[in-house]
Amino acid sequence: MKKTTSLLFFLLTLCLISSSVAMAQTLTVTTNMDVYGPGETILVSGTAVANADVTVQLLNPNNQLVDIDYVRAGSDGKYSLSFKIPSMMPTGQWIYGTYTVKAFMGAQTAAKTITIQQKVEVKGKVVDASGAALAGATVAIDTATATTASDGTFTIYLPAAGTYTIKVSKANYYTYTKSITTVIGANDVGTIKLTSYEDKISELEVKIENLNKLIASLNGTIQGLQKSLQSNQADVAALKSTIQQLQTTIQQLQTLSSEVSSLRSSLSSATSDVASLKDQVSKLNSSLGS
Repeated sequence: MKKTTSLLFFLLTLCLISSSVAMAQTLTVTTNMDVYGPGETILVSGTAVANADVTVQLLNPNNQLVDIDYVRAGSDGKYSLSFKIPSMMPTGQWIYGTYTVKAFMGAQTAAKTITIQQKVEVKGKVVDASGAALAGATVAIDTATATTASDGTFTIYLPAAGTYTIKVSKANYYTYTKSITTVIGANDVGTIKLTSYEDKISELEVKIENLNKLIASLNGTIQGLQKSLQSNQADVAALKSTIQQLQTTIQQLQTLSSEVSSLRSSLSSATSDVASLKDQVSKLNSSLGS
């Protein structure tokens, strides 16, 4: 009888301890981020009594209920659920401001505040040198990152407008870096082209080939100029010889001109003598006739 009473007392004590431990399990609630934008998903998680039902409400800045969901905690006491923010805001009771995520488990409650605001959306597309979409490229703006989809597109949300540096990288490709200025709302950075190492090597090979062709062409031009110079040198030598011959001829002509001038002088003197002689003969004839 005493053993039976002792066993019952032990079991009752164990039940009371288990119940106290269960009731001592505090309800908690948290979210994956503190600030959200339109179209994003609020991931809610927390702890509760194992296998207990948890109700989670989402209240807008006016304390109006905009969404509600129910979940049962697991055997480890953990629970999770999510709320989807509309892509277009404001709409209905979904407005910008501070929201309250409120969890209920029996008489226990837990709350967490979050902010829903219009974010800076940056989108674009990454392609290779041929224009084909590049999937799996990493796009980083400040601390925000995204990976390009199969069509090369990406979307990144930033907490505030301003000037940022966008960096796009992918294995075996040169990293693209550029400064961008964003505004609240949508910002399209357009198409970003990444050059692969292989494409760069091919480009350099083409440039080297063209350079070699240019060098060969220049060598041909130089050889032609050398031949032309040699030919010109021969022409210059011939021209010098001709000039020397002309100078000799000019000297000969100058000598001949001097001789002709002397001959003219002599001829003029002879002509004068002949005229004088004729005059004398004429006078003589006149005397003889008398």
